[in-house]
Amino acid sequence: MWRVITKVQRQGETLLDTGKSLLSGARARSKWFDHLGRAFERYMDRRGDRLAAALTCYGFLSFFPLLALAYSLLGYLVGVSGQARDYFVRAVNSLLPGLSGQLQVEEIAQSKTAVGILGLVALLFTGLGWVQVLRESLRDMWGNEPTGGGNYVLKTLWDLAVLGFLGVILVCGMAISTVTTSATHTVLGWFGLEDVPGAGTGLRLLSLAVAMAFDTVIFLVLFTRLSGTRAPWRRIARGALFGAVGFEALKQIATLLIGRTTQNPVYASFAVLVGLMVWINVVSRFVLFAAAWTATRRIVLSADADSPERAGAGDDPAAARGYRPVSS
Repeated sequence: MWRVITKVQRQGETLLDTGKSLLSGARARSKWFDHLGRAFERYMDRRGDRLAAALTCYGFLSFFPLLALAYSLLGYLVGVSGQARDYFVRAVNSLLPGLSGQLQVEEIAQSKTAVGILGLVALLFTGLGWVQVLRESLRDMWGNEPTGGGNYVLKTLWDLAVLGFLGVILVCGMAISTVTTSATHTVLGWFGLEDVPGAGTGLRLLSLAVAMAFDTVIFLVLFTRLSGTRAPWRRIARGALFGAVGFEALKQIATLLIGRTTQNPVYASFAVLVGLMVWINVVSRFVLFAAAWTATRRIVLSADADSPERAGAGDDPAAARGYRPVSS
């Protein structure tokens, strides 16, 4: 019996060594693959899964109250403009693949009548907690001190500005995507090209391109303003684009993934909530991995090398192992 166990153990070790050799060879041959490996090492060294779990908790607790708060503020600001509120609901739906129909976003959002002045402050506080955790997670992933010091009031005001920015970009992105797609459809109709094969696919790709453009802006702002990096935005742009493309791809895949989760009879009546938590966790992990991918680019590492916060980089297990200066 022990001989069999020992034999299986040796075979497992042999397979593991072979896998490591193949992985090392692939990283040596491909700069792009090596960069992914370095990003994964940074993600694991910084306990990315644990940071994503904290983001998931705060994100889940903030989702419903922030939804009501945002719709309430939007309703008071735009007055009789129902179209603006429709854009808001569409924007939220676009972020919840496979969940928007079951969550009935519009009905949740219309709970604004139950939100008073004190309620608005409390709801805003939960959102600020999420932004704070996001900021600390990005700084940690970048190798900076998570809290970053500074004045608490100023940091809170900055987090509030980030929260407002995310909401505005979300609504504007959906509005411009809808208007652009509608205008293009109208132009195709003028030339009688509506029913031409591929026209529908072209409109879908156009809408996707607009969405990715706004996602890129979001990632660019998060990475440049919350991470503590010294790299200029031009050096962060490729990482922001990487995040935007990956996020849109995730939304396409998540429809199937979350659909299977919510259909699981084990979860029964709270399946939608489980699906929402799964989706927030997947997005949180990807955002942090995209941050690790951006932070380990050679030009970003060189820009951050002179940061005072990196003076103790020798204590960083990731820095101690060293990231090879590979162009990526």
